[in-house]
Amino acid sequence: MDVFQRTYGDSAAPWRIWMPAVAVPEQHEKQLHVLLWQVCGDADLVVGGRGHALTAGHALWIPVGVRHEFTVAANSVTMPLFFEAANTATTLTEPTLVTVDRDLQTLMLAYTVSWNTIIKPTPNLARQILALIEESPVLSAVLPMPSGEPARTIAEALRFNPGDIRSVEKLAESVHTSVRTVERMFQAETGMTLRQWRIRNRMEAAAILLRSNASPGAVAHRVGYTNANAFRRVFKSHFGISPAEYLDRYRAQR
Repeated sequence: MDVFQRTYGDSAAPWRIWMPAVAVPEQHEKQLHVLLWQVCGDADLVVGGRGHALTAGHALWIPVGVRHEFTVAANSVTMPLFFEAANTATTLTEPTLVTVDRDLQTLMLAYTVSWNTIIKPTPNLARQILALIEESPVLSAVLPMPSGEPARTIAEALRFNPGDIRSVEKLAESVHTSVRTVERMFQAETGMTLRQWRIRNRMEAAAILLRSNASPGAVAHRVGYTNANAFRRVFKSHFGISPAEYLDRYRAQR
């Protein structure tokens, strides 16, 4: 049972709190994606003209520009999380219902704290949240995966979050082994150094995100590049065309 269920669920003394229902009129965000998390109780939503019942332990992703209105039931808590659309590359282009498990709950709490306080963890929490709530794309079999531990664990972590900024040293430390062991396993089992494998993984993820109509700048940010020009150079070296040209070709083929 999580902290919210312990606090709010099956209260033995419901008279101790009083939170009337709250109605939020129709609106839309022009620059933000919204993730509405139902922390406890219930809410009724109309999103893009469709009704949704949101219950505790679930969240609803609302893409930028989508009109929505909702009513939070009495003694219920709905928490919105905001993601800047210009810097957020995602495959979530439609309203999407999400089940909030323990890992996602932890990340969303930390993300909310980072938005509202000076407690700002170094890792990009938005990337990790998106990785959990997006449907896993069909990844190419062209990129070989190491078969042995601990290299396999590192590869799976980078597949989950291509924008992971940890150094090779930190990744090796996370699986309690040495950099030399990790590098030797990647070279032997994939034919690439970890750095080469990581770049190919990022470029494959970038291509998927571009096909979801995300801007090249947002894609660069999502896959771990703080410099958009560096991302363009690496992408062109990998695919032979720039991210913008890749996106134009994909749109022309649709």
